[in-house]
Amino acid sequence: MTTTELTTWMTTLRHQIHSFPELALHEVQTTALIKKTLTNLGVRLLPYPGATGVVAEIGHGEPTVALRADIDALPVQEKSDLPYASTIEGHMHACGHDFHTAALLGGARLLKAHEGELTGTARLIFQPGEEGHLGAKIMIKNGVLNGVQAIAGFHNQPNIPVGTLALKPGAMMASNDNFDVTIQGHGSHAAMPEASHDPVVTMAELITALQTIRSRNIAPDAALVLTIASAHAGTTFNVIPDTAEFKGTIRTFSAANRQLAKQRFYDIVEGMTKMNGQTPAIKWDRGPSCVDNDATLTDVLTAALRDTVRIVPAHPCNADDDFALYQERVPGFYGFLGSGGNGVLHQSNYRCNDAGLIYGAKFHFLAAKAMLAAVAAGKFNQVDQAV
Repeated sequence: MTTTELTTWMTTLRHQIHSFPELALHEVQTTALIKKTLTNLGVRLLPYPGATGVVAEIGHGEPTVALRADIDALPVQEKSDLPYASTIEGHMHACGHDFHTAALLGGARLLKAHEGELTGTARLIFQPGEEGHLGAKIMIKNGVLNGVQAIAGFHNQPNIPVGTLALKPGAMMASNDNFDVTIQGHGSHAAMPEASHDPVVTMAELITALQTIRSRNIAPDAALVLTIASAHAGTTFNVIPDTAEFKGTIRTFSAANRQLAKQRFYDIVEGMTKMNGQTPAIKWDRGPSCVDNDATLTDVLTAALRDTVRIVPAHPCNADDDFALYQERVPGFYGFLGSGGNGVLHQSNYRCNDAGLIYGAKFHFLAAKAMLAAVAAGKFNQVDQAV
């Protein structure tokens, strides 16, 4: 099997997945395609109780290491003239999870072809539902990390050239907390505001006041982003509404700052609404913690991959990824692999370059072999995998 043959094979798979994107935890056809492809390669599938997602293994015996790819798409309308563009209205692989899936299938093909060289077992995790913070949590509850002693994965980056891997030890991607606040006030005629407890004014005050969490509570050299991404109140020009609602997200790389930001958020929202004679309802979605790369594993994979890809330092990214949940339980590595496309992740103009797939496949192949060798050499301590 030549590099060209493997690239062509992966490209066909990616285009097939791209044209039929499925949202988080609804990846039924994608799951079926993955299972069929692995079965045709002679890869053994493990029993998995989830409705979507696939777990498979190549090799035999201990130790066991894992490779992970996410498989879900986004509720984004694709705007492209690609011959394999999404055929599903309002759905698109705008984050490149089709790239991740095809690359791990390519890695599986390489690993199966060299199965006799493996000094243990490589477990392949095709994870549903990365978008929405549920996929990794569900898979861990279903036992995909049982016996696993190290895990690796990557995210494609269209702004990084093909053949390049950006990496760093420690915090790589931010934690994610999302909030949804409803302010309950009392409406009135817009010409008679003295008869109201106006939630619109309170919301406006809060949108400004909440920025003091970053400017007045977090050290200037520490990263924290608080963004109000949606604000809504009322339906017409001459009625002060009873309620107002805003939503947003907080990202940071520090567990202490994450907790501080949440506490100050509640203090400010509860205090300001009380001052204005209103009450808040706060919904708080605690997302993944930081993607935090194990330093030893980062060194191991840097050495294993440096002759295959160009290694460059990674800049920490305020986006999140529930790969962090695996890293809370076993030593893990997550890199940014160049997909050399155009556009921006999560946008309708996102594209990636299929030439990057071969580097993704080789990443998985080399990472599995290197992790198995490192575990056998006793480089990692056993980690508590309790959920």
